[in-house]
Amino acid sequence: MAGESTTVTVPDVPDAVQTVRALPPAAAERRIAARTHGSSEYTLATLRDEDVRTARLIIGVGRWIGVAAVLALPLVGGAPAMQLVFAATVTFAIVVGVVVELRIRDPARYRELTMQVLAISVAPAVVCGVLYWGIFSAVELFPVLTIYFFSRRSGFGTSVAIYLAAAIVEALVAGLVIGGVIPDPGVFEPVLPRATLVIGEILIQLGLFAAFMLGWLSLRASRIAIDNMQRALVLATRREALLDEARQELERAMRVGGPGRYTDHTFGGFRLGHVIGRGGMGEVYEASHGETAEPAAVKLLPLRELGNPHAVERFVREVRAVSALRSPHVVRVLGASAEQDPIPYLVMERLHGQTLAQLLRNTRPPPHDLIEMLGELGSGLEEAWALGIVHRDLKPHNVFRTDAGWKVLDFGVAALSDRAGTLTQGHVVGTPAYMAPEQARGERVDHRADLYALGAIAYRWLTGSPVCSGSQLVQVVEVAPARPSSLAELDPDVDAALAIGLAIEPAARFTTARELTSALADALAGRLDPELRTRGAGVARWRA
Repeated sequence: MAGESTTVTVPDVPDAVQTVRALPPAAAERRIAARTHGSSEYTLATLRDEDVRTARLIIGVGRWIGVAAVLALPLVGGAPAMQLVFAATVTFAIVVGVVVELRIRDPARYRELTMQVLAISVAPAVVCGVLYWGIFSAVELFPVLTIYFFSRRSGFGTSVAIYLAAAIVEALVAGLVIGGVIPDPGVFEPVLPRATLVIGEILIQLGLFAAFMLGWLSLRASRIAIDNMQRALVLATRREALLDEARQELERAMRVGGPGRYTDHTFGGFRLGHVIGRGGMGEVYEASHGETAEPAAVKLLPLRELGNPHAVERFVREVRAVSALRSPHVVRVLGASAEQDPIPYLVMERLHGQTLAQLLRNTRPPPHDLIEMLGELGSGLEEAWALGIVHRDLKPHNVFRTDAGWKVLDFGVAALSDRAGTLTQGHVVGTPAYMAPEQARGERVDHRADLYALGAIAYRWLTGSPVCSGSQLVQVVEVAPARPSSLAELDPDVDAALAIGLAIEPAARFTTARELTSALADALAGRLDPELRTRGAGVARWRA
């Protein structure tokens, strides 16, 4: 928070899609495949659910039609052999239909093979029905409906096979009947001129073809509509998350920039000026040394928290944590309160620049800057981890960019190895969008929680969206994030690298910041280690 800009502009929501250029051909192919994978999964899942409901309905209706047709046989008459064959094929189709219906009560068991089996069982009944009732009778509606149904729900190859089988059988029998080679075997035999029968057969063939095309094109149209809807939902979610971040920053900015309760007071030889930042763990004032005029930023525990021993101890813990660090990528400490001081304070270097939160809203930094940031932050955090300090609240607001590089701010909720888990009193502290799942569950955390947060920051940088939106802890644990390559133009290697960085189980993540940085650098170039690709695929939990 030290030196954070006090003026915040809330821009229109930017198009957060980042471009990674000059990908190798193999990487480009993987990127194209990955960009369509998430949307395709969602589309197929939606169509499968609709197919299951419709298939069960059609099977039920077909069963009653088949029963009615068999019961009507004694009343209709016709050749006994044809009646027997028709009744047998209809019974077979009904039995298979019942088995299929029972199977697909569980949508997860719905398969393309299921529809193929159903089609194979129905085809003989439809053919025999046409032959028994008449090739120019109203029963011709059933082949048309059958072709439409399966073309709407089967793969292209299966749809073509069903259509061609029906069309060829129909054309063959009709040709033999019209040519006078065999008599019409149907009970409804038309007495019409040959030319009229030829025209009728042409119209039937057109109807069969139309049913095939209508079913297949309807399936394509549905897929396109669902894909468009999914993309719209992703964009809406992204914009909502960005607007939420902008609102939070606006509220933060409105609380700073003017005099505070301690303006013109002196702490540790530094005279306080205006408030330049406020957070859950303190207020930050611009300050200057009374004798040397050295600029600084002084962080004070808010007055409302002075009577809370846990808040005081957490603030003191930050003083202990930051004072022990010497990395140039952690805000430098110039002084701190003593035990006898009535108000705990921390004097830090005065930083000039902007937070990562401001940078990501106002610009679209290139991916290679991310690698630079992760390398610098990682070195500072590695030093903290070596001392048993876990930050626990890494997020764009606590990452600051200066002319000299990147720095980590605000160790206010840091966990020290000698006191970890004793000061939060069972409460979860941190920011949900960047919080590790084990932290959201209130479990003991180690440096791998910070590694998760670094992965979440990288996800936000590269995709333009946080890992999860909103402020509910349940989202961290139960809601899977969107696949990165579905939100931005990224190599699918990035999906794998971030899947490891954001793994639910700490043991599945990278073990050091250096590993995370190196993997993302390779992933952005499309040359991730194959072992990491496999490992990422094994822990990925992207939502469709």
